[in-house]
Amino acid sequence: GSKILITSRKKYMSEGMGDFYMHELQEFNFHQSFYLFLKEVLREGQTEEDSVTHKIKFVGEGIVKKCGGLPLVIKLVGSMIRTKKMSREDWKSVVDSKIWEWKTPAASSSSTELGGDILPGLMLSYDDLPYYLKSCFVYCCIYPKDYEIERETLIMQWVAHGLIEVGMDVKATTNQYIEDLIRRCLIEEIDLKSIKLDDI
Repeated sequence: GSKILITSRKKYMSEGMGDFYMHELQEFNFHQSFYLFLKEVLREGQTEEDSVTHKIKFVGEGIVKKCGGLPLVIKLVGSMIRTKKMSREDWKSVVDSKIWEWKTPAASSSSTELGGDILPGLMLSYDDLPYYLKSCFVYCCIYPKDYEIERETLIMQWVAHGLIEVGMDVKATTNQYIEDLIRRCLIEEIDLKSIKLDDI
């Protein structure tokens, strides 16, 4: 016989399937969350002791608590913080952001994740993008979820729509933009020639 495995963030997807086993993934506990956060935040050669040296471990713990044990939010926020200096002020601006208080009106069961807990992390990450990356990232959203986007096609479209400044080395600049979006966990590299929007 054979078995079918279906994965989804939405519980209602299981309705009408008859007898089956549902395995619900649990949120990360604090230690798992903090470990993932440090993995995203620390640069090569840095250790947890570096965060203590910079007196920001406590602030980092506050950020992790705000992420609610959701790995995607931890990765989004952690990769965004990695682009900043390892300073208490930079990290404190993240933990104190009013975006964490955002609530969407009556999120439906089909949008609970995005409307509820993931949105603040996504907005923090998006708001932190330089203006030129914001335009390029928003343009990527014309593609359907999980659609394989060829790098070369995307680059040509960015150029055609005026998202790349005239006089720049187009190939080097656009590849750098793509790498920046990958590092920030906003797009995902499939292989050297193609990418897709991260599963947000």
